[in-house]
Amino acid sequence: MCMLRVLTRPAGSHNGKLDGETVNACMIVVKFYSLYRGISADDMSSLILDRVAFNYTEGDCRIVTVPFFKDGFDLELPSDLRDCLLDALHLQYVIDTKTGEVKEDDLVAMETRLRKSITIHQDRLKSMRLLYMVVERSSYR
Repeated sequence: MCMLRVLTRPAGSHNGKLDGETVNACMIVVKFYSLYRGISADDMSSLILDRVAFNYTEGDCRIVTVPFFKDGFDLELPSDLRDCLLDALHLQYVIDTKTGEVKEDDLVAMETRLRKSITIHQDRLKSMRLLYMVVERSSYR
C-alpha cells in the first residue's frame, strides 16, 4: 500500500524526494518498515506513550489512530505479491544483520520485481485502502 502511494506520487511532490522517480523507492520503504522489525503495534503504542506522557497530565495523552484498510475487507494479498514483499524484507534483513553478501544487482532486481508486482496488483491494493475523507474520522486511544 505504501509502496504504491510512493510510486504513484507525482515527481518532486514529496519533501523527502521519495516518489516513483527515486531509483530505489520501494527498497527505501522496505528499509523504513524494517526499522520496526520485532515491534508489535501495541508495543509501539506503549513506547510512544511512555516517551511523550511526561509532557501531559494524567489521562491527557492519547494516540491518534488512523484506519488504513476498509473494515471487513479481505486483507489477503495475492501470493506472488506477498512472496515478493517477504523476499524484499528478507533481503533487507541480510543487509541489516550483515549475514550474507548482497550485491547491487540483487537490489536492482528486487526493486524491479517489487515495482512490477505492485503495478500488476495496483487495483487490488487501491480497493483495500480507505479514502482520505473516511480517514478524517480517526479515533483516539
